[in-house]
Amino acid sequence: MISASALIPASRRPLDQQDNPDAKLVTVPALGVIYEVPPGVPTTVTYGPVTALKQSGIYTGRVFGAMAGAIGRIPEKIPALWNSLSGKPRDPNTPISVVGASRLGGETVEHGAWWLFLNILITLNFFVGVFNLLPLLPLDGGHIAIAWFERVRSWLARLRGKPDPGRVDYFKLMPLTYAVIVIMGGFTLLTVAADIINPITLFSR
Repeated sequence: MISASALIPASRRPLDQQDNPDAKLVTVPALGVIYEVPPGVPTTVTYGPVTALKQSGIYTGRVFGAMAGAIGRIPEKIPALWNSLSGKPRDPNTPISVVGASRLGGETVEHGAWWLFLNILITLNFFVGVFNLLPLLPLDGGHIAIAWFERVRSWLARLRGKPDPGRVDYFKLMPLTYAVIVIMGGFTLLTVAADIINPITLFSR
């Protein structure tokens, strides 16, 4: 894509009344950036049934990798989330809660960007699915990890000629489970508070 800049009329509050929600709006010139598609470049690409399956798999793999990377970067985003509660600018790359996702969805519907609304909905569901696969109790990934551990342990016992050690004692894992619940609960409260006090927006106010 190529871009061009131009002056466009925009409604803004006077500079000395930016914090006054009742201030009368005035029309001022604003510098806008317009994205244009170069000639000959299609805005949409259509695939056949076979190619569509291949491209869907490629796209899903990319999204999965991006989600895994985003989950791995969550701990380093916690300080930015905490700082946003004190009125500092919100980092748009910080995690959001269901409150923030709902706000973004409402913005897209308000501006008629239904394609973006569907993209947010799909991405959110994909993220929940990937996050649920983490090998931590009480997530499904934790139960899957324990099931595989039991199978491997039973297989090794058979190779050694020893009796099957049986199922894992979940009661011994309860302290770890409670710790995960407390950490996830605290993180959820932090993201909800940030989305209420200093939300991320897709469109300028």
